[in-house]
Amino acid sequence: MTRDLPESLAETWTPLGTRVGESSVLVVSITAETTLYEPVEPLPLADAVTSDVPLRSLFAVDLSFSPSLSSVGVSPESVHSTAASRAKSQFVDLLEDDGVAVEGVRDDLEFEGPNGSQGTWFVLDVVYPVDPAVTVDGTECIRAEGHVAVWPAETTYGVAGGTLPLETVTLDGDSTEDQRPSTDSAAVDPERDREVVSTLVDGLE
Repeated sequence: MTRDLPESLAETWTPLGTRVGESSVLVVSITAETTLYEPVEPLPLADAVTSDVPLRSLFAVDLSFSPSLSSVGVSPESVHSTAASRAKSQFVDLLEDDGVAVEGVRDDLEFEGPNGSQGTWFVLDVVYPVDPAVTVDGTECIRAEGHVAVWPAETTYGVAGGTLPLETVTLDGDSTEDQRPSTDSAAVDPERDREVVSTLVDGLE
């Protein structure tokens, strides 16, 4: 199932695909459907990245529990810290499975979820591999950051976030004559991209 993006992002981002993962905690089976999104207008340097997860990406996760948490006498709020840690670990696994190096958690913040509940927001330091053959100076990686927001809902959890580059590289073939024009959406801009991730989280029910 592809989750609808908030209206303000629907025209500039498009679904890239959905990945389904299953896990279990004690007697509860958990199914996580993670939908990745990429910008309609990708970064000019996006083609240099060897990962299937774009440098600029958004994701939203639909979680289902069997049996339900309430039927086993557990509320989402009561085990939020465990759920948040697991969601962060699953995002790390998703990145690392696609060749993105996760160096660690830079920040672990409390925030107010879109439903008013107390959530946890992780900021990760990540490094994307690039093909050194397409860069002028043989640069092999691009530093970036990943965001994972987790908040308790009535019967489940909201999980969403994204990735964004912190730096750019000069690609082989870039020149004043043939370089693609830089526009607001096609430039490296961490502050703008952090706002986009926040817009996604705030816009989810």
